[in-house]
Amino acid sequence: MKETLRGRIRAAALASLVWALLGGLACTATAQETVILADFETPDSLDEWQYVSGTPRLVTEGVTHGQQALEVTFDPKGEYYGAYLYWNRPPRDWSPYDALVVDVTNPNPGPIVGYVLIADQAWADKGRSYWNRHNAETTFPPGLSQWIIPVRGLYRGEAGSRNNDINRDIDPDSIVRVDLAWGAKGTEGRVIIDNIRFVKVSRPAGVWAFDFGPPSQAVMLGWTPMTWDTMYTPEKGYGWGPAGGHPWNGAARDTTFGTMLLRDFCEAGGYNFHVDVPPGRYRISVFYENCGYWGGEQAKHRERRILVNGQLAWSETRPDGPAHHLYRFEDVEPVGVDLWDTYMAPEIAKPAVFEADADPKGLTLRFEADRVWGSKVAAVALHRVDDAPAAAWVSQQLEALATEFRQKAVSLDPPPPRYMAPDAWRPLGLVAWPVSLDEDVTPNSVPEEAPDPQDLALVREAVRGEYEPFCLAIRPMRDMGECRLEVAPLAGPEDLPTRVQVVWYNAMRGFGNIAYHLRPHTLREQGSVRLPAGVTREIVVTVKVPEDAPAGEYRGVLRLATPEGQRLLEVPLRLQVHPVTLSRETEFLMGFFGLEPPDVYEGEEWWRVLEETLVMLREHGMNAVSGGLNWRLTGWQDGKPLVDFDDVDRFFALLKKYGFGRAVNAYGGVRFLGINDGYQKGETGERVEQESGLPYEEALMRAWGVVNEHARANAWPLIFYGLCDETRVREVAEREIEFMRLMGKVSAAYPQTLRTGGAYSVTFASRPTNEDDLLYWHQRFFETLDISQLNLHDETVMEEAKRLGKEIHIYNQGTSRYHFGLYQWSEYRKGVRARWEWHLNILHGYQFFDLDGREPDPAMICYGRRGLYPTILFERCREGAEDFYLYETLRNAVEAARKRGERGEGVERAAGLLAELEESVRLNQRQPPANYDPDDLKRRVIAALEGLQ
Repeated sequence: MKETLRGRIRAAALASLVWALLGGLACTATAQETVILADFETPDSLDEWQYVSGTPRLVTEGVTHGQQALEVTFDPKGEYYGAYLYWNRPPRDWSPYDALVVDVTNPNPGPIVGYVLIADQAWADKGRSYWNRHNAETTFPPGLSQWIIPVRGLYRGEAGSRNNDINRDIDPDSIVRVDLAWGAKGTEGRVIIDNIRFVKVSRPAGVWAFDFGPPSQAVMLGWTPMTWDTMYTPEKGYGWGPAGGHPWNGAARDTTFGTMLLRDFCEAGGYNFHVDVPPGRYRISVFYENCGYWGGEQAKHRERRILVNGQLAWSETRPDGPAHHLYRFEDVEPVGVDLWDTYMAPEIAKPAVFEADADPKGLTLRFEADRVWGSKVAAVALHRVDDAPAAAWVSQQLEALATEFRQKAVSLDPPPPRYMAPDAWRPLGLVAWPVSLDEDVTPNSVPEEAPDPQDLALVREAVRGEYEPFCLAIRPMRDMGECRLEVAPLAGPEDLPTRVQVVWYNAMRGFGNIAYHLRPHTLREQGSVRLPAGVTREIVVTVKVPEDAPAGEYRGVLRLATPEGQRLLEVPLRLQVHPVTLSRETEFLMGFFGLEPPDVYEGEEWWRVLEETLVMLREHGMNAVSGGLNWRLTGWQDGKPLVDFDDVDRFFALLKKYGFGRAVNAYGGVRFLGINDGYQKGETGERVEQESGLPYEEALMRAWGVVNEHARANAWPLIFYGLCDETRVREVAEREIEFMRLMGKVSAAYPQTLRTGGAYSVTFASRPTNEDDLLYWHQRFFETLDISQLNLHDETVMEEAKRLGKEIHIYNQGTSRYHFGLYQWSEYRKGVRARWEWHLNILHGYQFFDLDGREPDPAMICYGRRGLYPTILFERCREGAEDFYLYETLRNAVEAARKRGERGEGVERAAGLLAELEESVRLNQRQPPANYDPDDLKRRVIAALEGLQ
């Protein structure tokens, strides 16, 4: 049965069918409204779309409605995606419906990416920019899926940067553009789509189900939306109150990722939620959102409870209290497990379920917690305890949540390869082989070629003053239990200390969706390692070479034994220490965004963890930090600013103690609070004018004058004071440039205390005059700021910096050995003076679960009960930083030799090698050059240094 775009179907039988296709969201729905928009039954239906990439045809495979479906074969040369469809005339008014649904069949052996672009009239009226339309990606596993695109909650821009210009979601009653796409750029394959439709769903009688979130939230199909100001009225029969008011504007948030029901919430602590229901006993399910969107928004309560009609109905106590999100899942590895069963069902998506009696007025739920954000309610469902159909519907909703999560949280890893261990390894029950830190050793990794057991050895070269890693991969062919790990100090001219660590895995997502790879994550010091059959493990032995270590060969052994102590494997370790000392002296600054430990650490414990962090940063080669403590303008007295410096002096003294005393980057901290808003004057600046009785510029100069006087008296480091962060909207840029110019006067007056900077990308290959072009404003930023911290940059930028006398820093360039080594050194030689990388300790949601919160957590360190864990990314960056210092050691040695008048063959050979290194990498070349071999480069540089001695 079909209908036109204006037609509607209202049939209970069809409702059940559609719900089944939607993964069991509501098999017992009492009413279903469906509008079929495209079912691809005739050749003319192909003309409703433009095929920007991909080849379309009608097929009988993957049909979910009628007799045919649309297949699009990917074009590997497509500009954006393999299959890209532009809807010629999409329906304009979506507001009567709950969702747009597309049946998608993925006939490929692995997952494929999907992309949707949705734009409204406001987007068209404002210039049709990327940041004012909805852009989202998802992932489709092999087989049939339903792409459910909610009508509400369509943010503008990207999930991690939304509604920056037009500060509301897409208007569902004025849609003007819809694009659908599948298949990553450059890939081959195909996709089959059918039955594109609008749906509107209601639930069976006897169920009250509420989805909490912001006013424009994406609502779970069949549920009633609740937001921060939905007050109870007798007409509605539900809402906040009747007494006690409602939460504040801002209490409702959308975390963007995860399932429609659980991704948004309203903080309800201290408020009443009332539902009119007949008297009787009810089963109530309350879903909390515990992850948050930004870091710091996790639920940090120790205790929370729910009262019903004034009586305690449910309570929870978490022993770790505010640190719960840090340590939960610390000892969990998602290898060979179902993520829903491991993370979601027992914790993140687990509802509070209890029973309560309704009085003649109904049910009033009161939410309480010992901390704000401890009662972030995502959903409430209730029904009479004796209503079996209603109970079944609620149960099906839980199943639907699991289905939706599993469809989104798709593993992108290829299936395990078929592997037969060499004959020499089979008696041992395992195979082992050398690897490097830069390799992504995964649970499914197998060697291309493994040396025989008697030939296996880990051999490295080092100079004095560096850390050298030995890396071994082990793949058990049978379950070997918890095996012992032993390694003694390396013996040679003297003993060298060693540390043995096991690499733990985690599910790591990218930006824009929660599809994931299993990847190496943290390194943990352990005396044993669990070796289940068919799961590859990586062991890292790190040797610290002191600056005064005698040159020569050092030897040791990494031993692997059964739980009972029986020898399984002995791997020789051989380290050649060269008579060269690594110098870490350089003008170049390198560090990570983020520094402060989480606020779950309090008092002196916070300072202890900060010291431990600074030690680890120095051990990993960093010489600068970004972030820290703030100071605050507290008022004015007779025209004089009053400033509270709190513990800032102690903080800067601690930085100096651990070698971070040159400069600090003021991103994520080290800010002057109470003087302006963000990167512009703002309402706070207006108040400063009023309270000081001074023009704002004069008040600003006086306030910073007090800061400068205090900074100089207490030996503060120079502050790189950021004044923009990837600005994407013209109106924002105009306000920021105005404040930049004011702060430029501050930096000119107090150059020992601060220099102005900002993070963005720019080029001078063209010079637009159109002020609607953001490049116009970014070029004005460049002219105004003392320092530009750039992501994308080119030769025109370096030329302009030289012409104007500006300083260039770079940020977010990569976290491999190459990016912190050869690439970074080449950038330095081309004129870049510092680099900042994302991120030391970023933490959205649960620390050891990456599929939550605003974006991925590519942290360098994690916080464990037993101390700090470095991540594999941090170890790679250390290797790169030491390469950087080694190249600098050679450059300094060549310059010193030339100053002494030496012009011998060794000096010229070393200078030629330096020129080769610098020229091998172009400016902003994020990919290593062909045949890049960092260990070979290291050997050549060491040989050149030895040749200068």
